[in-house]
Amino acid sequence: MGKINYMETGRLEAFYDAIIAIIVTVLVLELPQPASASLASIWAIKTSYFAYLISFLVCTNLWQYHHLIYQHVDKINAKIIWLNILLMLIVSVVPYLTIFVANNPFSFLTQVLYGVDFLLINVILYVMAQSLIKMNPDQEFLKEALDVKNSIIIPTALFVVGLVGAFLGHPILISVCVLITIVRSILYSLR
Repeated sequence: MGKINYMETGRLEAFYDAIIAIIVTVLVLELPQPASASLASIWAIKTSYFAYLISFLVCTNLWQYHHLIYQHVDKINAKIIWLNILLMLIVSVVPYLTIFVANNPFSFLTQVLYGVDFLLINVILYVMAQSLIKMNPDQEFLKEALDVKNSIIIPTALFVVGLVGAFLGHPILISVCVLITIVRSILYSLR
């Protein structure tokens, strides 16, 4: 068995920062312009603003979470890099799904795809958290920052509630559960 090559985190963090910045920029560029300069025209595209807000908060929350984690990580390996690349692949779909949901807010398919994207993000974050804790066992704050219950289990449970609600005929519950998860996560990080 070959020796595991450990690496520093700087380049990974810079790559992650750049990708999130691009995704957030694409999100705002995809917002439709109101048909006219009136409150009625702005209100007519409220679902686009709602979907944008959720997706923006998801992206910025992921950036904040990533920053919090990696300031306490001493070493990473190729597995961690590939988990981050997979995470970026899943996160990069957020602008596309945001427009899809904004244009079809009550569609079962669009809401399920939106919810599954965020569920996949949580699964990848869980696997990454476990790998980072195993690789950096002496970092006590890392274990606290990667609190599986608050970071992974509760958000996943909320996503499942949204998916069940969608199956019962209320597809917009997925977006609502995503929003609840993000607001909860932001409030938790501010403690």
